[in-house]
Amino acid sequence: KLLKQHDFNMLIIDIDHFKKINDTYGHEMGDAVIRHIAKRINNFIHKKDIPIRWGGEEFIIYSPEINHQQLYFKAKKICQLIASTPILGLSITVSIGGVSTKNRHFNDAYKAADKALYHSKNNGRNQYTII
Repeated sequence: KLLKQHDFNMLIIDIDHFKKINDTYGHEMGDAVIRHIAKRINNFIHKKDIPIRWGGEEFIIYSPEINHQQLYFKAKKICQLIASTPILGLSITVSIGGVSTKNRHFNDAYKAADKALYHSKNNGRNQYTII
């Protein structure tokens, strides 16, 4: 479905230092952390948003009917929501990259959001970058 879209308001969410969680507490704990984060995100997003688990510890939120400013606000709230309360006794944060664009192929929009994600990670994590 995403390949057929051309307008994107999309967030890529990555759990910070997830490998350390798996290495320290085991994969069962890592899986439980992923489930808890997914639940927090699902409880926050709108019904029209499409949440996707995108590999190991990454999620995509596709928000078809919002603008750049609303996407920025959504990313900010998700960062705060995850960091605000420990998950299974652990302080967990996420880094987010997002893109708000029109008339673009999914692959190009994804690359732009991924670049924004790495900007967040390289600048200290627990933050969001929207382009």
